[in-house]
Amino acid sequence: MIRIIPLDGNPIEHFEDYNELFECITSTETMKAAKRLKPVHIDWNFTIHHPKRASALYIQSKNPSEAIKEAFEENLALIEICTGDYKKPLYIPLTPNVDMDYLKRKWCIDSCTFHHILVKEA
Repeated sequence: MIRIIPLDGNPIEHFEDYNELFECITSTETMKAAKRLKPVHIDWNFTIHHPKRASALYIQSKNPSEAIKEAFEENLALIEICTGDYKKPLYIPLTPNVDMDYLKRKWCIDSCTFHHILVKEA
């Protein structure tokens, strides 16, 4: 059980696990972006790109990161993680060794911390 405690006085919310919290945060960020009149980039984002999209990123980039290059060369999916600044994403090729649960958990905690929300595990 995960509890999030907003420091602004909003009610405490409960989640079964980090996957449920992850879905809540990503949905909230998407809805906030959709409400804006002009298209915007999402500063808190966690996306898994299909290998074809990773290839397109490699081809479009003037100086692709090692992660994008590896995803392109190995025909792998590519994880893109934005933690507050969409201009500085972290890219990780999706290999069998990648611990998605850890990445999602860390991203959730980082997002909550940035937005002044405490995370408690029960």
